Amino acid sequence: MHQLAIAMKSAGKRVLGYDAKTNQYTDQCVRCGIAVTNRFKSEFCSVDLCVKTGAIKEDNRYVTLLRKLNIPIVDRADFLAYLAGEFKCVIAVAGTHGKSTTASIIYEILRQNGEKVSCHIGADVFAPRFVLGDDYLVVEACEYNRSFLSLKPTISVVTNVEAEHMDSYGSLFNLKMAFMTFLKRGRYRFVSDNASTKYLTKVKDVAFVTRTDLSISPKLKGDYNLDNISLAIAVCTKLGVETDTIIRAVNSFQGVARRYECIGKYKGRKVYIDYAHHPSEVKAFISAFSSEYEDPLIVFQPHTYSRTKFLLREFLDTLGGVKNLLIFKEYPAREKPTAGLSARDLFHELKKINPNVKYVASAVNVKKYIIDQSAIAFVGAGDIDQIARKIIERN
Repeated sequence: MHQLAIAMKSAGKRVLGYDAKTNQYTDQCVRCGIAVTNRFKSEFCSVDLCVKTGAIKEDNRYVTLLRKLNIPIVDRADFLAYLAGEFKCVIAVAGTHGKSTTASIIYEILRQNGEKVSCHIGADVFAPRFVLGDDYLVVEACEYNRSFLSLKPTISVVTNVEAEHMDSYGSLFNLKMAFMTFLKRGRYRFVSDNASTKYLTKVKDVAFVTRTDLSISPKLKGDYNLDNISLAIAVCTKLGVETDTIIRAVNSFQGVARRYECIGKYKGRKVYIDYAHHPSEVKAFISAFSSEYEDPLIVFQPHTYSRTKFLLREFLDTLGGVKNLLIFKEYPAREKPTAGLSARDLFHELKKINPNVKYVASAVNVKKYIIDQSAIAFVGAGDIDQIARKIIERN
């Protein structure tokens, strides 16, 4: 949302913002001259358009009021799709995991190739840009609430398809069909060749991408990132980028925020944050992290009650064998407790198979368990990164 708001401000529009809480993104908007408030303002009644996120429900009292005033209200996904029409080529990257990284690598390769390229990516990227009228737009296409089906990309990309957002889809079959529809919307179609995407062979004219054979030395860790890199290489090769430029961009790419990111030290131990919140992502991260550090401390924060409920078995399989594990109080996001299971519920289930697991709900309590581990990782898509930074600041 902050990217779209800033883009509209740069395009000369009058932009107002509302958010329940201030954060680094609302701060960015303020620095760009956008007034952001946490309560309704009379000025909202004179806008030409209201753009809202999926986190704002239809029965929200402010949405209801604007609707009574006959002010058009659109979802962020639809507004993004409308703006995408201003670009010559739209590259949309979808998938359960890896879409932020894959989209960011594509963006960086095109940027280093000197193209006029904009991006709309959930993670923080180097040199972000969103300028209407650029030749290329690289989009992270989110599947939540089927929002990615609003896009009509020139190139559609799928990294993987696993059970996720079951509160929106109800079944894995429905999710798979949505990804198939998304893939078909692209004029050119690229899919990472793995077990989860085999069913997409039913779609015509799809390029299934295997691990690249280019001689690269990426800074990104984890085998899963080789798949992300390979997809990005395949897309940019199709766009005519020279191999030398691709290799240079891949090798210099530093990664995106909150993906295996070292943020400092606590009592001499390196502290990392990672955005992993799906069991497959958590498993892949812990595997890569444990290969680098022996018996590290893993602090995991569940993200949404519904995800914990629907994927409980997978979370137990992933976390059941972790030697040094802390379960941190959940980040509910848009949900209420009745939507599923809490972090404490997950802890109690894990305790049955992993006697070493502990439950914590504050940074102070986390510190009690930092003793002699080789390194520390704070894992999750909520505010667990802020907890990690507080611990470092008060070191």
